[in-house]
This record gives sequence, structure tokens and C-alpha cells, in this order.
Amino acid sequence: MLKLFRKLVAASVTALVCVGTAQADPPAYPAPELKQIALTGKYVGSQACLECHEDEHKTWATSRHTKKATKGPAFGAEFNSNIYEWVRRDWDKLDGYMIVDQKDSKTNFMAARKVALGEIDYVIGQTYKQRYMKYYDGGPVEVFEATTEDGGISWKLDKSKVSMFPGNKQRAGYKFLFLELRPKDGDVNRNYYGEYRSWQERCIGCHVTGFDPKAWDQAKADFVAGKRADLRDIFVADLRVGCESCHGPGEAHSKKAMKGANIINPAKMTDVEARKMVCEQCHTRPQVSKHSPLAQDLRGYRLTQDYQDFAQYTRPSWGKGNRQVSVDGKGRRDHQQDMDMRLSTAIKGEHSVHADMACFDCHDPHGVGNQGRRNATLKKASAQEACADCHRGQAGEVLKVMDGRKGWTPAKFGAWGSEWGRQGNKQHVFNIDNVSGNQRSWGLSPDRYHWSLKKGGDAAKEADWEAIWPWEKARYEKDGRTVTIGQAPWKK
Repeated sequence: MLKLFRKLVAASVTALVCVGTAQADPPAYPAPELKQIALTGKYVGSQACLECHEDEHKTWATSRHTKKATKGPAFGAEFNSNIYEWVRRDWDKLDGYMIVDQKDSKTNFMAARKVALGEIDYVIGQTYKQRYMKYYDGGPVEVFEATTEDGGISWKLDKSKVSMFPGNKQRAGYKFLFLELRPKDGDVNRNYYGEYRSWQERCIGCHVTGFDPKAWDQAKADFVAGKRADLRDIFVADLRVGCESCHGPGEAHSKKAMKGANIINPAKMTDVEARKMVCEQCHTRPQVSKHSPLAQDLRGYRLTQDYQDFAQYTRPSWGKGNRQVSVDGKGRRDHQQDMDMRLSTAIKGEHSVHADMACFDCHDPHGVGNQGRRNATLKKASAQEACADCHRGQAGEVLKVMDGRKGWTPAKFGAWGSEWGRQGNKQHVFNIDNVSGNQRSWGLSPDRYHWSLKKGGDAAKEADWEAIWPWEKARYEKDGRTVTIGQAPWKK
């Protein structure tokens, strides 16, 4: 499995992914001492990197990675521009209501008073869409109700009835508004938004650098117990997705720069799994955090650690499909590239070229989205050029695999059961069907579906079998679970 990757370390990614020559394995990287720094070191923020890494810092400072979370007007008028211009113009016409809490699985409580533009504390997103947050202190508030009939995909707000919500200090923190808006003038997502948990509770880990979940947990416990005044602190080293997200905590390196000795260079990592996780720690869709049942990020994760120690992947639904995943395992929503690529490895085998590759072999993490680039995310000028390094004249054809919807029946709420995946260039399962010229993107075939029998379960009952990902097999077996491969094990 590591043969191809170890060739990558010795020379250019392009040449060695495609051809390469045999050579001695390089020493393991990072060394134990450096790994210990990654696991226990202190995050200090990207500004600490500027003095010595001016060029890299300048490129990164205007990239999309710095715009995942930004301050809103509540922190000062200088942050007004972090909100789309048309949104600022039309704010009073929009349903800028704060989601306070959940009444039940189909109903949310919405603060009945609109949030003023100047009260927005944080903004999530810039490139494709924006969501907004305001601090809530957990106290009583007049509320409307918003309801969903399709599992949270769309919400309807009822302003005809106002009731008094008694308050819930468990929900205090930065709360999302009902709105989801796009950069094009007037482009409102009419499905609206329904996340009732606070940003700190739910998903902050992937929007920032160095979030401290233990500090947050303690602060929340103290606040609920009346020992803390508020929960305005977000416990991060950097509001941006910064240098230390990919290179590990930088305190030791900023105090005494030692090239390669006290800061990680991801491109040198020799463990394929750890190398992939540099990007996959955020470019993923967890089902639930193992740190907190309220969270859906990898909070607490540090470089070289195992994903499955921190979260559970969003679940497959073999042969049936769900909102997140097609019947054959292709991702359907944002942030699922990692599972696509892992599924590709399961299909093609660990000997395959893509099996040893990480996102940054093709994509530029430092300058992603910067103006003047030949391509917004890729190192090359186009996807075809990037693929042509290995696929040569077939690049145009193989690129069709990245459209997971072509040739498949569209999926929707109540009808998830198709192979329909992600659009355009989003699908990352490198498995294409060339039969009859269809060239459709395929996931796992039914004879390779993976299942785990619940502990104490009845093997003859479908309900006692849990669909799992191929790469989870070893973890489930280690936990004493029976794992089988095939279309319907309960029928055996």
C-alpha cells in the first residue's frame, strides 16, 4: 500500500504518482518526537508564522480557508463587508430570526424578534453561501415556531402565533439564524435552515484552528451551574482555518524554528492514513462526534490521530440510500470527498494509484480560491490537465467519473433509492462504468456491501444488521462484532 506513496516523497508528485522507480523506504515521518509535539503542543495562531513564512502567509491570508468563519458587525463596522452586499441592503426584508431551541424533531422555537444587522456576531461562509449567528444567553424569550415535514431539509416559519419560551441555558452560545443566503443578488435558499444547537456545540471545529473542546465543555458546565457569566468565548487559537490546521500546533516552532524537527510538513508524512487526514479532518461529514453527542465535527483531533477515535462517519444505507449517501455509497452532500476516496480504494484496491493520494496532491491548500489563479482549487490550470499527468489522452473521458448524477435517477426525500450522487466535479469515487458508453459513476457493487451484526442480534433479522463502510471493518471486528460482506446477510 505504501509503495507508491514512498515514491512520492522522493520526487515530484506528478512524476512519481504515474511512473516512479523502486527505491528504499524512507524513514518514518513524523519521528516520535515530532509526533509528540503534534499531539500535545500548543496552538498559537497563524500570525506567529508570518515573520519567517511571509510568502506562504500572504498567499494563504486571502484564500478561502480564511473565510470559513468571520466576525460580523457586532464586533465593529469594519466587519460589515463580511456580509454579502445585497444582504446588507435587503436585511430588513429577510427573515433574520434566531433559532433558539428544538421543541421536537419536527419543530424549532424561533425568537420572535428579528436580529438587527448590527447584532450579527459571526458569519459562516463566503464563497457559496452564508449563515449568520447571534449570541443567546439561554434566557426566556418570545418565540414563533418553524416546522419541517422532510427530515429537516426545508422549514416553514409560522408567525401567526407567539408564545413564551422559558429559556434553556444548555442552548446558550452563538446561535444560527433561520437564513441561508448565496452571493448572487437576491438568492435566498427558500428551504431555510434549522440547526438548533449552538455553533460551539455543533460544528465549530472545522471552521477554525485549535478549538479546545475541553475548555468549552468546562465553560458550559460552569455557565449552567451559575459559575460563569456567559459563553461568548469560542476557545480557538485562530478564527481562520490556518497554518496549524495542517501543520500541527506551532508554539515550539515559533519559539525555536528547527526545519523539519518541530513542525510537521504534511507532504513528507509516510503513513498514508495520517497523510490523508490532514485534509479529511474537515472535508468530511461525521454522523456524530465521540467527544459529544451534540457535535458533528472532529473536535479535539490532532494530526496523526485516527478519525474513528473522534467521530463516526455518516452512515451508508446499502441498497436503500439516504440523504447523505446513494444506494452504492457515493456521497450526496458537501464535505464527503473523504468517504468517496476511501470507497474508491475499497473498490479498486489498496494497490491503486488513488489509494495512496491525499487531497493536496492535486489541490493547493495555501492559495485555494485566490484571485488570479489559473484554477480556483487545483495546482494545475484545469481538472483535465491535472488528470492528464497520469491518464494522458484519456483525461477528458475519466473526468466524467466526477459527475455522480449523470445517468442516474434523481433522489429526493421519500425516494432516496438510487445511485444518484453529487453533481459536476464534486464526486470523488474514481470508478466509472464504460458499458454501452454510459460512463456513469459507480460506487460499491451489492456483492461487496459491508454489514455488522448488532451485539446479541439475530442474524436472520434485517433490523439487527448495521450497514458499515468497508474501512470500518477492522474496527467493528476488534469490538467483537460479526462482520459479513454481501447484499443481504439476513437472507443467508
